[in-house]
Amino acid sequence: MISNCNGGLSSTRSAIHAVTGSGSMPATGPLASEAASDTVVPSSCRPHSAPSWPRRCSGAHRQRQYASPVLFVTIYTTQFLVTASMGVIFAYLADLQDRYGLSHLELGMVAAAGFVAGLLAQLLLSPLVDRGHHRLVAWISVTAAVFGAFGFVFAEETWSLVTSRALAGLSFGLFGLVARKALIGRDISGSGAKVGGLLSCAVAGFISGPAIGAALSGISFEAPFLLTGTLMLLLGPIAAVLISKSPIAAASVDYSDLGNLLRRPRVQAAICVHVGIWGLIGIFDATVDRYLTDVGLSSGELAVGLLIIGIPLMALPPYTGALAERLGGGRVGVPALLLFVPAVLLYGWIGGLASFIAVGLAEAVTESYGVMGAQVLVLEATGAEQAAMGTGVLEAVGLLVAAGAAFGGPPLYGQLGPRWLFGGWAVACLILAVIAMLRLKAVKIPPKVITQSH
Repeated sequence: MISNCNGGLSSTRSAIHAVTGSGSMPATGPLASEAASDTVVPSSCRPHSAPSWPRRCSGAHRQRQYASPVLFVTIYTTQFLVTASMGVIFAYLADLQDRYGLSHLELGMVAAAGFVAGLLAQLLLSPLVDRGHHRLVAWISVTAAVFGAFGFVFAEETWSLVTSRALAGLSFGLFGLVARKALIGRDISGSGAKVGGLLSCAVAGFISGPAIGAALSGISFEAPFLLTGTLMLLLGPIAAVLISKSPIAAASVDYSDLGNLLRRPRVQAAICVHVGIWGLIGIFDATVDRYLTDVGLSSGELAVGLLIIGIPLMALPPYTGALAERLGGGRVGVPALLLFVPAVLLYGWIGGLASFIAVGLAEAVTESYGVMGAQVLVLEATGAEQAAMGTGVLEAVGLLVAAGAAFGGPPLYGQLGPRWLFGGWAVACLILAVIAMLRLKAVKIPPKVITQSH
């Protein structure tokens, strides 16, 4: 076992190298041939030459610094509201088109603006968070959420609808970055469960958003946006203040570090897992309504099925994240992607509500393991210092793949049918799992290392 100054995640199988104020000592032993950049030392284990960092790594000390119940509850609740604001619009797409006379192209622009803004925000602004500008990014995020929600209340033309949707997407992309950074703090130990809890709240928000929109649609078109905007106006500033005061691991990173990050075997393996999962998400979201209508399901049955299969993704991530932290991200994420393959294949053979729920539950369970395995893999490679950039790149790749899959899914469904569509993606997931396994072989497992507590 590694001593109380443990090397990041408890299950990280990587060499521990000392970091001084003037530079890094190279790795020795079995990892001498591996790129040292794939392994980082948790900032909580820095020597005395960096006095701004804590000198002890005791559990009680970490608990006082990072385990604030108020911080956790506020961040998780705000994450729920941010993603619910993104999800509300999906219950109103037809209403938007009828209310404002939008063409199909204009409606597509409104729907896509949020995801494009979120993707760009995660790619372009994640280095700012790692450099210690989390306060600025947190305030941008909550401000964008408020203006994005209220924008739909006052919007009258296409450009204002697109702008409001883009602001909601900007908030979605940025809040996830700063929330993860604040929850992780200065040491990635325990981050699997923390980030898993954040994912659970995000999924709950996406699932609840359309339900909130449908429930309040009888009052007025503006009602759900007024509700989410008001709640964000009340809670968002509190979250921004708490995030601003949270101790984080800052590092001198810039956009040139992205290339180095993408060359790390763990990050490459995590991207393979993420691509497989998010590709299915894009295909599923773009075709499920048409597919299940063709099968004979009503809108009510579809809603019930989607709610049920979303339960594992709301409940499991904190536990799957903790498991990935304990066993290693690769030992959870890659097997999960392999088990993901038959679930993807069986999506093409759905014959009714019961089979949809059964296959959907199996897919959701494996997805929760795969997503958290990928997240932990990235954190194993980046440590706390580059956590925002690493996880931001991972999420951005996922959004990009989902967008491409959503664009290509409907025409492929129309030409080939569901069995070839989902079967083809199952084969792609199998190939990605093999690539991930090969990349992880480049990460040699060193002998156990005992470090001295300061």
